[in-house]
Amino acid sequence: MNLLMWMLQLKGLVLIYFGTAIPLVAYAIITAMLCTKILHYPLQAFCYVGNKASQYFHPEKLETRYLTEDEYREQGETETVKALEELRIFCRNPTFPSWVAVVKLQSPQKFANFVLGFPHVSADEMTAHEAQYGIGGTLLEQQLFHPETEADPEPQTASPEVEERNKEEGLRLLQPNVLHFHSREFL
Repeated sequence: MNLLMWMLQLKGLVLIYFGTAIPLVAYAIITAMLCTKILHYPLQAFCYVGNKASQYFHPEKLETRYLTEDEYREQGETETVKALEELRIFCRNPTFPSWVAVVKLQSPQKFANFVLGFPHVSADEMTAHEAQYGIGGTLLEQQLFHPETEADPEPQTASPEVEERNKEEGLRLLQPNVLHFHSREFL
């Protein structure tokens, strides 16, 4: 089978050589064909070495597992506690610009209590959050039982200038356009 394939390829090269009027073009075509045939083997070896190297340098795929809801909540709580403790430590740092932060806050007393170690959320805020966003909360209830209110955005109040401009545009659109003619009387 290989012998037949080689004979056909050799016959094709001879036909290309004798079929081309310019010998330099024939040499270039034959050289290009031979190079592509010969370069196939080093390219294949290079790809093999590249695949082996990529397998060596890339670690095996890690097995991923989805968290259960309890694990998710537990991980969220632990990460939140850890981040809040890091924030407390950062705020206690002498290089922290505490006066700049206190000036920008709405309730500096609550910030001071947080830095001293008290909870960052009061009991009233926690119950209000649960009533709003928890199971059976008003937001969930509104989304479940009143879906049309979610799609309608709240109407925004516009300034008097904008309302006046819109009113003028509406009146101008109602007036006939003197430059637009609907009849042939103009001609």
